Formats: sequence, structure tokens, C-alpha cells
Amino acid sequence: MLSSAGSVPASLGERVHELAAERVRPMVAGEIPLLSVELPEPFRAVFTTRWDSPHLSEARPFDLRDEAGCAARGILAGVLGCLAGGADPDPVLVSPQQVHGVRVAGAAEYMREGTKAPCDGLVVNPGLDAGLAALLVFADCVPVILVGEVDAALVHGGWRGLLDGIVQQGAATMTGPPGLAVIGPSIGPCCYQVDSQLTAGFRRRFGSEIVPREGYLDLWEVATKAAGEVGVARQNVVNPRLCTMCNRDLFFSHRADGAGTGRHGAALWATGV
Repeated sequence: MLSSAGSVPASLGERVHELAAERVRPMVAGEIPLLSVELPEPFRAVFTTRWDSPHLSEARPFDLRDEAGCAARGILAGVLGCLAGGADPDPVLVSPQQVHGVRVAGAAEYMREGTKAPCDGLVVNPGLDAGLAALLVFADCVPVILVGEVDAALVHGGWRGLLDGIVQQGAATMTGPPGLAVIGPSIGPCCYQVDSQLTAGFRRRFGSEIVPREGYLDLWEVATKAAGEVGVARQNVVNPRLCTMCNRDLFFSHRADGAGTGRHGAALWATGV
């Protein structure tokens, strides 16, 4: 069941930055508040929020690697099928182990692997990956979606991955260059404090603009610059500017809540294929 934004906690829609509001919209699907991302057809994407259900509560957070996460994954797959119009079976979620690396694989390619090696990015090709949805989980790290004419990529951008080139590797794994990028809910420059050594390393790599003030790092600007390096113009980078640490009522934050906190998700798939 889908509902309009009027059924979503008002604060979710109000906090999406006005420049991203046309592409990132709050809604409720299957009783789950989420952010629907408007992408060129046939691609679809959503960012989930903190949520609970008969299968998931605050005591058993949204972590897709535990038993409660298996129940959550089933619920989420049904939601994605509903968003696709229900004409096709619910997509199979491809959710790899994330290790803050730069490995990116095709969704079907990853499913075929016997070892299921860690992976921090997945590419969705409408033909090759039909019936699959890439799913990565986050709790401060930066979700980045890259969309091209043929396929699209979803990558997990922690500071290590962003510095080592996860966005660039996502683009390199795609069939053609991306023309659009979307940055998901993640820790913002308002809250991301780091030591001087890390700041210096990022400043050398990406320039002084990624340090809004001493001791803080702007991973959103880093992701924007990285997208620019693979051909995405700044005006084609969509950022709702939702800081997970500022908005702990809506998202999980590793920094604020500790290592045992839950995870919200980013899902990317193709419809009508």
C-alpha cells in the first residue's frame, strides 16, 4: 500500500533541501516512511528511514545482516515491488558485506559469486540485472547513486572509500559515464569532526572547500567533487542535505548512537524489464 507524503511524519518532508525537493520526496509504502528518488526511467531508488513493524522494533534495528534484518529485507522487497506497480515479482535484494573498500560489482555478477567477497558498490543494468535490487546500508556514511544512459550504480561512501575512489570506481564499472548523481542521508559538514591528519589528507586530494571549518570535513562536497571527476556537473548532483546526526529521529547515526545502532538503507533497481 502506498500513501502520499501527507501520511509521512511532517518533519521528513520539511527537512529535505528545497533544491532537491523535486527529485527526493517523502512517502509511505507498506507503512514504511521513506524517501523516493526520482530517476530517469527505468531506474528507481529509495532511501529508508528509522522504522519498525511487527517484525522490527527499536530493540531490533534495521540491520540486514541479522535475523531481524532478514524479516526487514522481506518487507522491503515487497515495498519495492509495490513501488514498481506490482506487475512483476518482488525484486531480489542484493546486499553485500560492506567493508569501506572500493570494490564495485554488477548485481547479478555478485549473486553468481560463490565466495560473496565484500563489496561496497553495485551496478544495476536493466538487461543483465533484471529482477534484482541493489541494497546497501548506512549509519552516517554517504550513499551515492550514479545514473547513466545504460545503467546505474549505488556506492557506499565512508571517508576511506571516498578518499580511495569508490565514486570513481562506481563510474568505471558502469557501461557508460554517469550524467546524474544523488547523495543520500549521511553525516553532514555540520557534525563530521575529524582529526587534523585526516583533514589534511582530504584537503590535499580535494581542495580546501571540503573543510568548512577547522576540524570538520564535508563529505557531501567530497562526493560532489568525486562525481565531477567522472563527468557529473555540479548542477546535476542532487543532495537533500539530510544530516543523519542532526536528524537522529529519522535516521541512524553511528557517531551519535554508537556501533550497535541500526542501519537505514539505499536501494536501486530497474523497472519494466
